[in-house]
Amino acid sequence: MLHLGFATTLDLLSWIVILALGAKGAATAIVLLVDIEARDRPGWGAILWWVTKVTPLIAASCLIWLAFLEKEKGLVRLYLALGVFVVIAVPLAVRKRRRRMAEHMPKTV
Repeated sequence: MLHLGFATTLDLLSWIVILALGAKGAATAIVLLVDIEARDRPGWGAILWWVTKVTPLIAASCLIWLAFLEKEKGLVRLYLALGVFVVIAVPLAVRKRRRRMAEHMPKTV
């Protein structure tokens, strides 16, 4: 099986989770440091905002797979619940941002 230089699939999935959550933490810290107008403009602010929304989906998927491979039924259920929460929360946050941006967009005639 292809492990991309990692000893096992578990190592690979663990590192994906670590890197995804680390990227989310760093992007969240940077996004919170800038004002909301800079965050909504196209460019790096928008990219960082999207990183904060996509990385939890990646991490939750890898956590579910890790728990499944380890045959931890309790953790599989917990991570599935986390995944469902993320799948519901992320689109709500995206809609909220789009609504906020639409309110601040200049109206053209």
